[in-house]
Amino acid sequence: MNNIYMVFFDLGLDKGGITSAVLNRSRHFYRNGYPADIVTFDYKIDYPSVVKELKQSGKMYSETKLYNMFMFFESKSLENHNQKNEELYNHYDSLLNESFCIVQDEKISRYFSKITGEYLAYKKGNLKSGSYILDIFKNNQRKERVYYRRHILKRIKEYDFKNQLIAENFFDKLGKPFLRRNVNRKTGKVGKIYLFTDNKQFENSPELCSYFLSELIEDSTESIIICDGPGSFPKIVDANFKNVKKYAVIHTNHLNKNNREKRKETAILKNGNKLDGIVLLTESQKKDVSENYKLNNLFVNSNFIEIPNIINCNNDSTKKIVGMVSRLVENKGFDYLIKVAKIVTDVHGDAFFYIYGEGEYRSKIEELIHENNLEKNVKLMGYTTEPNKVISEFNCVVSTSQIEGQGLSIMEGMLQQKPAVAFDVKYGPSDFVKHNKNGFLIGNKDISEMAKSIIYLLENKVVAKRMGEQAREDIIKMYNSELVMEQWEKILAL
Repeated sequence: MNNIYMVFFDLGLDKGGITSAVLNRSRHFYRNGYPADIVTFDYKIDYPSVVKELKQSGKMYSETKLYNMFMFFESKSLENHNQKNEELYNHYDSLLNESFCIVQDEKISRYFSKITGEYLAYKKGNLKSGSYILDIFKNNQRKERVYYRRHILKRIKEYDFKNQLIAENFFDKLGKPFLRRNVNRKTGKVGKIYLFTDNKQFENSPELCSYFLSELIEDSTESIIICDGPGSFPKIVDANFKNVKKYAVIHTNHLNKNNREKRKETAILKNGNKLDGIVLLTESQKKDVSENYKLNNLFVNSNFIEIPNIINCNNDSTKKIVGMVSRLVENKGFDYLIKVAKIVTDVHGDAFFYIYGEGEYRSKIEELIHENNLEKNVKLMGYTTEPNKVISEFNCVVSTSQIEGQGLSIMEGMLQQKPAVAFDVKYGPSDFVKHNKNGFLIGNKDISEMAKSIIYLLENKVVAKRMGEQAREDIIKMYNSELVMEQWEKILAL
């Protein structure tokens, strides 16, 4: 039986994009009889809780396994001993027990020497549950930060006299150190790594990651790696597998908004001959990549798309809502969206633009809204865990994105029978937004034409309804899970 490993850097609770795509793929693969598990390299103090919550929420399939690098080596450490490292815990307990404790509140305590009055330690967190950090001071300078999770010591950070991080030590649940990594005090980058479980030294983090993959995955033709995080590509190649089949999925445009190559994505394309296949999300991207990189192992396949039931919104049908569900990042073109909103609301003062999502560009969007006096009409609604429910309130979905991999958020809107109004950018929207049939495909940055199309949909609700119905029908026909699974079976030769 094939064992499929989908590799990217980290798995989190509130992540969309690649994370959602990988979780959905794992679900569909498992349901079709192909174990497809997730491999990550990051450190989280309580990864099992993250996995548990993802599964309880339904985002992660019940049978999907997570193989995390730190969890893997911690488990390996526990194979070699079964007693708690009492000396480690006694070291910190005695320091606190032999000090004066000044309690600031239920979350913060400070400790001072009973002999000299010297400031020794600072404790902050949920002290009752045992999940807190403990800072250790010497000569009034922090030298260590100790992390506890439910009374279990998980990690210790070391600092120099300038309070710069210089090293991290990681411990298994019984208090045995299993890994140490040095940190460059100037750049913050990880340097030499010492893996105590295997008595090995690595020059950097990528070396350790490659070693982890070689330890985790059997070098067999039955093993398949799908690289979903572009930064993971070198780690997979450097693992020096001879028999494992290796593929990469490029989830986004390999060019930035200035039409220049992205370093990580194009590294895959320039070294595509080291892979059994590269999977792109759209035919148009495949055409460009084929011409520019001369690769003959390119495939096209969509991400799996869940087909939800249509949510019938009971809100006032006279309300005019233009909606977007998106990460709040610069390349989503919010400066163009605000200009579009200004034109639309000058004509229809009762129209609203609802933007669902969070991101580092939020403050800039707030500035744009304020500068254009649109506080009453453009609303930043925050992150939503129920995208289909909020989309059901929209009259149409809009996308001013300047870079797309496929455009899943637009598809989500169309599956709720909402016509789409999107800029025609590489890559994605032109594959499924059919102009004047299920929405409007607008020349990129043509603000006037986009505003005109939105106004038309707000004023012609019968037409908008017909377009929305066609939108759902088109997406289901083009991207149903059976077709996507059949293509994966061909690509991976399952």
